[in-house]
Amino acid sequence: MKKTAAVLVSVLLYIVVFLLLFRVSMGDRIRWFLFGFPVITAGYFVIAGNFFARRLQLNRWVLWLSMNFIGGPCSLVLLLVWFPTLLGNGIILFLIGPQIAVFAVVWAVVGLGFLCAMVLKGRADPTDRVESPNPSRPGQM
Repeated sequence: MKKTAAVLVSVLLYIVVFLLLFRVSMGDRIRWFLFGFPVITAGYFVIAGNFFARRLQLNRWVLWLSMNFIGGPCSLVLLLVWFPTLLGNGIILFLIGPQIAVFAVVWAVVGLGFLCAMVLKGRADPTDRVESPNPSRPGQM
């Protein structure tokens, strides 16, 4: 129940930030939307993903997939409902295309950061391994 609520809140926050940032950055400040929204989303994912993974044992993949594949299309549909002229004049292609490219770069950086952190954490924390008996050494009787 808590995991579902966390995912739902994340998806709703994604949609709200998408729509508000688009509305605030209309006109000459559209670059804030194109570059700012992916960075804000990735920042939220890093912070909330770590929190939810520790407290709720929520898999980060579930959070990432739900934010991008549920929140993304829903926010785009709501944007087109809110501003139907974007669809009529084709400007939506000039907004979504570059934003997808920026998202790809931002998510690649976040993914590599998680991999680097996992490797560094693995080197810093010695794992408790059970040592197997050495077969080259004969057992004592």
